[in-house]
Amino acid sequence: MNTIFDAMPVKVLEELERIETTLPELESRAFRLLAQAQDLRSRHDEIIASWKAKAAWEGLDNLVAERQRLDAIAWISEPLPRGITSE
Repeated sequence: MNTIFDAMPVKVLEELERIETTLPELESRAFRLLAQAQDLRSRHDEIIASWKAKAAWEGLDNLVAERQRLDAIAWISEPLPRGITSE
């Protein structure tokens, strides 16, 4: 009994084999990337939640004032971002 594969030229069968050998590697890589993305999303959400809790405890206006103070200090010590020259 013949199958569809018996009708395919060797060139097509070779392409199918390349695809079949590449698929597991790509699927594994996709799984790892998805796991990394989920970890980053969790970290992102944790950071936001911690700052919201801090703002609830210390007051948002106090945190904004502290950030402005730290930004002013950073500007004095390094007025231009790294790699940018003044001329």
